[in-house]
Amino acid sequence: MKRKVWLAAAIVLCVLAGLRYWQVNANPVCCGVDKEIFVKKGQEVHAPGIDFKILSAKMVKGKENVYLTVKVDLKDRGYYADGKHGIIAVVNNMYFNMPYSISNSSNNVAIDGRGHKISTWNLTNKTPQPLTLTFTNLRDWYDTENAPARFSFLVGDGNGYKKYSLLLE
Repeated sequence: MKRKVWLAAAIVLCVLAGLRYWQVNANPVCCGVDKEIFVKKGQEVHAPGIDFKILSAKMVKGKENVYLTVKVDLKDRGYYADGKHGIIAVVNNMYFNMPYSISNSSNNVAIDGRGHKISTWNLTNKTPQPLTLTFTNLRDWYDTENAPARFSFLVGDGNGYKKYSLLLE
């Protein structure tokens, strides 16, 4: 008798777990990159919640690493991503991108418009512009790339992301 009760309880639990799984996965929402948009240095871009202009980008290839320094002017218009508001959310979505390899986010320190070093975690909408950001990637990954390296900036529009990219070569 006890065995039948346990078996019935196990079957009920499996059915309930299956129904819950079906309910959760009934309408999956894909929030990946919808489109890649290539921009040029100095081009003013009006993206959802943010206006930006990439003023300069310089890539230096070292023996073990590849370094990228980007100067970007940001104007926040209510940008929100990943639970954060403003400039900090913007900088968290910028990458030194090696297609079909790995993408690295910026180093932890930025240089503001006055030349002062500031932690990327302390950026606010009142931080003087333009910002200078640095990125580092391994030289081995760079040497095996099949497509040109790029500076990429993901901007969410509520349904997914647009990737704004500047080709570095």
